[in-house]
Amino acid sequence: MKRRDFIKAGSLAAAPLIINGVPVHAAPGTGNAFFDFLAQNAYGCGRILVIIQMNGGNDGLNTIIPIDKYTHLNNARPNIILPEASILPLNNNITTGMHPAMSELRDLYNNGKVTIVQGVSYPNPNFSHFRATDIWFSASDSNVTLETGWLGRSLDTQYPNYPADYPNAEMEDPLAIQIGSTLPFSLQGPVVNMGYNVADPQTLLNVINATTDPAPNNDYGRELSFLRLMKDQSNAYTGRIQTAYNAQATLSTLYPATGNTLANQLKIVARLIGGGMQTPVYIVNHPNSHDTHVNQVVAGDTATGTHANILGILSKAINAFQDDITLMGKALKVTGMTFSEFGRRIINNGSIGTDHGVGAPVLFFGAAVNGGMLGTSPNIPLNATGSDQVPMQHDFRQLYSTVMQDWFCLSSVQSQTVLGSAFNKVPIFSAAALPLEDITLTGQYYNGTSKLNFKVEDNTHYEKFVIEFSANGLRFEELHQLSRVSLNNLETYSYDHMVTAPKMHYRIKGFLLGGRIKYSNTVMLRTNDKQQLISVFPNPVVNNQINVKLFERPETWVDITIYDLIGAKVYYNRFNDRSQQISFRVPPSFARDTHYIIEVKYGATTAREQIIFR
Repeated sequence: MKRRDFIKAGSLAAAPLIINGVPVHAAPGTGNAFFDFLAQNAYGCGRILVIIQMNGGNDGLNTIIPIDKYTHLNNARPNIILPEASILPLNNNITTGMHPAMSELRDLYNNGKVTIVQGVSYPNPNFSHFRATDIWFSASDSNVTLETGWLGRSLDTQYPNYPADYPNAEMEDPLAIQIGSTLPFSLQGPVVNMGYNVADPQTLLNVINATTDPAPNNDYGRELSFLRLMKDQSNAYTGRIQTAYNAQATLSTLYPATGNTLANQLKIVARLIGGGMQTPVYIVNHPNSHDTHVNQVVAGDTATGTHANILGILSKAINAFQDDITLMGKALKVTGMTFSEFGRRIINNGSIGTDHGVGAPVLFFGAAVNGGMLGTSPNIPLNATGSDQVPMQHDFRQLYSTVMQDWFCLSSVQSQTVLGSAFNKVPIFSAAALPLEDITLTGQYYNGTSKLNFKVEDNTHYEKFVIEFSANGLRFEELHQLSRVSLNNLETYSYDHMVTAPKMHYRIKGFLLGGRIKYSNTVMLRTNDKQQLISVFPNPVVNNQINVKLFERPETWVDITIYDLIGAKVYYNRFNDRSQQISFRVPPSFARDTHYIIEVKYGATTAREQIIFR
């Protein structure tokens, strides 16, 4: 049996680590393709994102209430409408209020620590729970269905020897931690599922030395050894989680004593963050279903009932978590986000509930958000019918693009690559939280020296700059400090670093006069870098004819793969002529005016370039 078939057919899951009765799963990724991508790129940014998944499709109109459309809303949902007097008002927002069960979140909003993004959805929405969740996880269009997870394919490309060489000294922590849920299909790679569950730590030494107990020297034995190694890796990550958890006590007294599993999950996350985990992405799950088709409220007392209970759990849990990380001194590096796979319809149904709908609000919370509301009250007809929906104001990928660029320090090109297109950002984060955008770093490796140049667009705001180096692009160390040379708006700096390594990653840390820190883009250089490793021409591609020029003669065959910007492999071929120029024609199925990524591999070299077809 092939390993990919064996792994897909079998289970890689060991027993999860249990902390205070809550299962904790560690993985290279979380099952959410978008946030897993962030995790891979966010190590050097020093920021943390906590995602709360509200499964089932939350009723946004009963969570964030359009007070200015109250008459229209009352006509549409007379059986479940909240009494107007019970709706919690918001500071500096006369059009909108919150559900009365969310007093803690209302107070956070009034203190500038909650941003409401109205009308979040995507074109041609899908109302299946499973499919809609998959769309959010993959950041795909609604008509794109992938057989493997984008993260699984991405990790398979970036870590081709996984799982044999991980964890290691440079990659000790999982890229993401998911609490209270099993690992979903979106982590499935081309060969093996790239996620796994954490078990009790037993054999860290096995992981370090890549050793396992004896097994037969046959196909079954090799697969058994592979599964044992996966289990040992889970144990190793469990040890890291336990160490961090035990290093930090809970400081907030606001966590509910009983009956709030979401708060229990967030309490664990706070302790892991406070205990020094480098993991940048955490995902927790609201344990209650938001699929309120029936008995959403109590008849005659609509401020109570199932939905009120759900929102109360959410509000108290977020409030306690925010208080905890503030007391731990971590508030400025942590932000949170809620999401549900879709909203509910405008009208109520005949069962004192609501059915699947389109747009719904997304909440961001934390000390680094702008606070307030983005968008307007939903447009609700005076006499809504079953076909009327909460209209989309923001594509959910706009939020992803914003998080990638303004929170996790990715470039606009990286954001466009993972999302398949450019999506306009929205002002979720405060100016103090935004990554450095006015420092541009470039570099060239030549004859044993990395020659770095960076340009500062507004030099007057900075006190000094630190050049940071990393051998793996994840963990950076200080290399050299440069003081600001003048008060000119535009200033250029340079630095030469004598080094020989397979890969050299550099970035600039800028120290602002007020003490805040912002980062430049990250540059990766290689010992065999010329001006570039490959050139693809013509680009845009004409008549499906592609020519690839290599700037060094390959000593092995050359593998060429083309991916679409969702990450799906759309072309592959191996060329054996060892030539520095390869010409080939691709099928006519490639879409015009659409970007793709071409990947060229030979020996230990991998190069990628974006192409477009005309």
